[in-house]
Amino acid sequence: MRFKTLLFTFLFSYSAVSQSNDTISNSGTSWVPSALTINVGDTVTWVNTGGTHNVNGTTTTFPNNPESFGNSIAAGWTYQHIFTIAGNYDFQCDPHASMGMTGTITVQDPSLIQGNNIIDPEVYPNPFYNNLTIKNCNGYQLIIYSIIGKLEFSEIILNDNHQLSTAQLPEGIYLYEILYDNKKIKSGKLVKH
Repeated sequence: MRFKTLLFTFLFSYSAVSQSNDTISNSGTSWVPSALTINVGDTVTWVNTGGTHNVNGTTTTFPNNPESFGNSIAAGWTYQHIFTIAGNYDFQCDPHASMGMTGTITVQDPSLIQGNNIIDPEVYPNPFYNNLTIKNCNGYQLIIYSIIGKLEFSEIILNDNHQLSTAQLPEGIYLYEILYDNKKIKSGKLVKH
């Protein structure tokens, strides 16, 4: 009996921390489900059940996506992506986006959940002028690069509502990363006017 109890405890503990695989399929010109919430490290599998479709979650189409994902337009495919960066993602089927074949995926990092609240770091406004606000990032590292990859700024944020002076940055496009415990939590593009 003791062995069975230990085995059950081990299997239950393992399943609680293991990654999951969620499936999204098309139904005509709709994604089912069209909204999904997963954890960092989970896999999403899109299944084309009929017709000519694709998955487009690129940062070219959706600049606020933390990273790009997607496949080519074709029939009869299965596509998988492992989400490693927390944040909100949009995606669409390019030929049918105007018909509502769009979706969202919220990727949460369980280590950033306090009680029932998800800590979602924010960097705003975007576009910005001479100041940025960094919110919900106490103890996180903010790194800003130029579009060509030159390090422009790196700082540990020491409060939950930090004001950053960016007067020294010339106008242009910048990339940012927010790190916690050396893990990338969020990234994106910023535009300075």
